[in-house]
Amino acid sequence: MIPILALLALATHDVHDPAPPEPAPFVPSAERFADAAACGARLLALVREARGQDYAAVEGPYAIAEGDIRIHTVRAEEGGHRITEHRCLGPALAARSWRHAMEEADEPFTIESAARKAEWLKKDSPDPR
Repeated sequence: MIPILALLALATHDVHDPAPPEPAPFVPSAERFADAAACGARLLALVREARGQDYAAVEGPYAIAEGDIRIHTVRAEEGGHRITEHRCLGPALAARSWRHAMEEADEPFTIESAARKAEWLKKDSPDPR
């Protein structure tokens, strides 16, 4: 099963853009665990908590690589999503969160920006009369 984040990235990535935006770096948690199993149990608890809340999606836990287990939560925000990822790298828990825009931000309204968007001003556009 392909995680929802991979599908989201594929569906919204502009092929003309050289690379998708990089998520924020992982920030180590203050929580400490004796081993990878204890950290993994914490991930399971986070998934259970998230499924009881208003997230658009909760994925995981799943292995990215040997000893690297992750979960993702996705919450809808205006014009996009807030993605939060938790990772157990062995017994070390870390998290990161970033915003993924689903649409381009509008430029500030000016006469020039209005003219750029006016279809009737573009070459080969039908006459509006």
